[in-house]
Amino acid sequence: MSEIHNPDIVYISPSELVVHPKLIEIYGENESRPALEKSISELGILESLKVSARSGVNVVLAGKCRLQIARKLGISLVKVEFVESNSPEEDLKLVLDFNLHREGGKTHFQKFHEGQYWENVLRPLAKERQRENARRLNQSNDSNLNHSLDDSNSQLKKAKRVIQEVSDNLDISVGSYHKGKKVFDFILQLRKVQKFRAAVALEKEFNRSIDAAYKFVCAQDIYNQVIDLIEAGSCCSLEDGIAWMRNGERNPFRRFKLDHVYQFKNRLRPELQIVGRVIGITNEFVVFGFRNLVNMSLEVVNLRPRHIDAQLQDEPSAEQRKRIFCLMQKFSDVFPVQVSLTELLKLPNLTDKEEVLLRVYESDIFEKTWEDYKKQIKEMESTNRNRDNTRAA
Repeated sequence: MSEIHNPDIVYISPSELVVHPKLIEIYGENESRPALEKSISELGILESLKVSARSGVNVVLAGKCRLQIARKLGISLVKVEFVESNSPEEDLKLVLDFNLHREGGKTHFQKFHEGQYWENVLRPLAKERQRENARRLNQSNDSNLNHSLDDSNSQLKKAKRVIQEVSDNLDISVGSYHKGKKVFDFILQLRKVQKFRAAVALEKEFNRSIDAAYKFVCAQDIYNQVIDLIEAGSCCSLEDGIAWMRNGERNPFRRFKLDHVYQFKNRLRPELQIVGRVIGITNEFVVFGFRNLVNMSLEVVNLRPRHIDAQLQDEPSAEQRKRIFCLMQKFSDVFPVQVSLTELLKLPNLTDKEEVLLRVYESDIFEKTWEDYKKQIKEMESTNRNRDNTRAA
């Protein structure tokens, strides 16, 4: 490690750093920060990562994105500032303190994750202040009682209410905080019962508008029905779900379901296959995936329900789709494979060549090649880490 003027700042390999789990929980595992990536590629990392070595492991408390970009760009050494911390609780406090005014903006959901922490920290402090004020009043004698009351009242006025403090930290109004907290709790409940599609839809609406999301969770007459529609795949957003409910049985979208395959009475265009798969449902269109018979590629077509003259068909690729889902889980960390498998799911059926592709992914040779590749990557990382340590020494 090579030191600079500040003895707490060093340069170390990204492979020696791990990200605090709270950073991942609040801000996500992978964030898109193109401006920051461009800056780092041109100028390097200007602001040091804040790191705690309390547990014998170098834990990043601030700088998750900078670390991820450094790894992506293959930067061998990153600028690190070690900070003092004596407990896991202090690590967590530093994570929130360092990221209070985080660059790049925060979603409402991320802010309320932070708010949950701040409430847990500030409420015990507020109770302690109340106990201290009560103790001081009890110790006062008659001669200075009025003075003590005035003094205590002054302290109470100076001490902000907990919710006000949290709202100030999050840079939102107290009213918005009360509304948003209810929505945030609903999202957590949906995740807890594994209604992940609905949780994603509600979180998306929450990030767009606290007020709109709050009105939705308060409308219990339609809340459960819309959540069930989203979980069933009948619609993708709160807006579509609400429109669906308001139109009732007259809703022309009601008969269409995601992933179902329909055979049309007539070809929409000469080059398109006569069958199409439903790959999306919006507030205005049913989105179909068709096979283009000229180049055999996927073609996406948006159709209004009244223009759809087609009959529901039995699933033509049921077994293949099961295999695709298994492969997507197996190769969840291989992005190009994920992309190709996702596109296959949008097609009405698979060709012989696409079946061969599935078999390649399923073959022992492909899996062995991928495992060998991962071993090579680990060996290269280990070699680079040893080289960096040697240089630092």
